[in-house]
Amino acid sequence: MNSRKLAIEKIIKYMLLCLVVFVLYILQGTPGFLSLFGVKPVFLIPFCINLAMLEDEGYALIVYVMAGLLFELSAGRIVGMYTIPIIIACMICMIMVKFIFKPNYRNSMAMSFASTFVILLLDFFFSYVLQGHKGIFIIFFKTVFICSIYSTAFSVLYYKLIIAIQSRFKKYNER
Repeated sequence: MNSRKLAIEKIIKYMLLCLVVFVLYILQGTPGFLSLFGVKPVFLIPFCINLAMLEDEGYALIVYVMAGLLFELSAGRIVGMYTIPIIIACMICMIMVKFIFKPNYRNSMAMSFASTFVILLLDFFFSYVLQGHKGIFIIFFKTVFICSIYSTAFSVLYYKLIIAIQSRFKKYNER
């Protein structure tokens, strides 16, 4: 394949990944969707972490920025509150997969939980602790800990989805 067709395939692949992020944003913002006892999962952070584990190109940064901006839009936060931590977490995961870990389901779930926990902990700190809310332990347990565990449960699906997308486009790149 010539370089023009490879570039077109790469553009289609990342447009498909952006479409997946947009669908996850819609599902995440749907009121009551997969809500258990008032806890809704966060779909975008584990998806970006799994993409960072499996994708080694810098073009995935477009997907991370889009996911962060959409997450901020749905959460009503200022620009950068989620985008910057998502980008940093994804870069750390890329480096860890490159030098320390192998990409598999177990590592995917561990990195997804750790990243989601830290990002939600930052949001909790700025949204609840600094504003002096009462009963922050219950809020922490519900909005950070349980939400991180619940969100991590979907990381295996994202892992399989990203591998399926990559294998679809890898066939054309190997010719």
